[in-house]
Amino acid sequence: MAPVTRRSNRVLSKPTVCQPIIKNVMIELNVSHNKACMLCGQKEISEKLYGLLYQFNDVIVHYFCILLSSRAVQNGQDNEGIWGFLLKDIKAVLITGSKEICYYCNKKGATLSCCGVNCKRIFHLPCGLKNKSMHQFFQSFKSFCQEHRIPQIIKSSKYKLQNSTPTQCAICKNNVKSSPSPTTIWAPCCKSNGWFHRECIQDLALSAGYFFKCPLCNNVEKFKSTMLTLGIYIPSRDASWETVPNAYAELSERHSICNIETCLCPHEETRKFQLESGSWEIILCYSCGSNGTHRLCSSIKGDQEWYCAVCQGVADKDATKKKKTQLALLDNGNLRDSSVVLEVPSHNREVSQRQNSRIMHNVDRPQSSDEPIVISDESILLSDESILISDESILISDDSNDSVQSISDDEPSSAIDVAPPNTQTQVEQTPQIQLPIISSYGSIRTGVIRNLVGSGYNYLANMGIDLTSDNDNDD
Repeated sequence: MAPVTRRSNRVLSKPTVCQPIIKNVMIELNVSHNKACMLCGQKEISEKLYGLLYQFNDVIVHYFCILLSSRAVQNGQDNEGIWGFLLKDIKAVLITGSKEICYYCNKKGATLSCCGVNCKRIFHLPCGLKNKSMHQFFQSFKSFCQEHRIPQIIKSSKYKLQNSTPTQCAICKNNVKSSPSPTTIWAPCCKSNGWFHRECIQDLALSAGYFFKCPLCNNVEKFKSTMLTLGIYIPSRDASWETVPNAYAELSERHSICNIETCLCPHEETRKFQLESGSWEIILCYSCGSNGTHRLCSSIKGDQEWYCAVCQGVADKDATKKKKTQLALLDNGNLRDSSVVLEVPSHNREVSQRQNSRIMHNVDRPQSSDEPIVISDESILLSDESILISDESILISDDSNDSVQSISDDEPSSAIDVAPPNTQTQVEQTPQIQLPIISSYGSIRTGVIRNLVGSGYNYLANMGIDLTSDNDNDD
């Protein structure tokens, strides 16, 4: 029985033919060495089929040949022998294999046995692959002959109906038969579209390493588990694009080209010329950082932010859309289902706070009933966030007695007298105070002034408010 755990592959330096083989060191061989595997007898070196060819002292074997051998035991560490397979253990496998005859070629040296129930077939790895054998590269590293190989089962009948319809392999873009077979694989994470050539999936696994995932939906767990079960070898190493020298050098480089349509730089390099400061310093887009401009080309002063044409277009589009939405709400006469929000720009918030403090100071001062109420420009209270105008009611608060009176637009009269409930004494009448008529409103940010008359707010123009009563209950 094969061992439970075995270690993965890594890259070693390749010696030349002229260099002597170093003792007690694992050496990766190439085609120029012209040496054959002592287990299968093949000189071919293919990481996809047999694994790389290694030599340790006087032993030469393919990595997959020793890894999948039924009686191979990994008793060492990765830096001992050939990836943990010690020299004495490999020689023991060679002695055992010399007595076994391959089921397919009838030659000695077979070390792989089928794990099917009651199957006694023993074969070489190349002979098994030629006869569509399957091998699992995880846990116990099982091998199966063509008769007992694990088939891929598609449970849903919806996808079985597509067996006769060719589809496109997402990796090589060539047609692939949409039915389970030794040469095709179905990705369960992508349903009906996930058909691939087995060789394409194996090439992807060798290239991706740790980053192996579905090329269609980027699924990792379900896709990787299925591929391992169906015999795809996934090496435990970095992806091939990660090992390329200076593969990500461009990511650390700063953009250094002026992308303005008309560059004013008189230097020979024009757009590529830049200085650390001054008129020819290149400033990057504050939003994307992928475009730049000389300070002089875009008239940038001090710490002013600059946006490229693409980012500025997106920002202008969003601002225009937001402005149209607010204007549509202001122009609508019926505001029962929504509120009009007039936002105060952030640079005006400090001014509005000072105005609010002065207004609140004036409110606290007592005022006689005969003295008229004067509303100046500072009487408009601006909150930090917005001013809400609601159609349901107008709430006016009195800070002196903490009472609130509500005036609804359903009342027929323009002035409402409020008297305390359950009182027998006559309340002395006080002269009514005529409030100013609000005929228009304006926006601080846009400077647009709109008239209330004729736009659905006529009822505000003729309405009076009695502020003399301390009771907040209506008769």
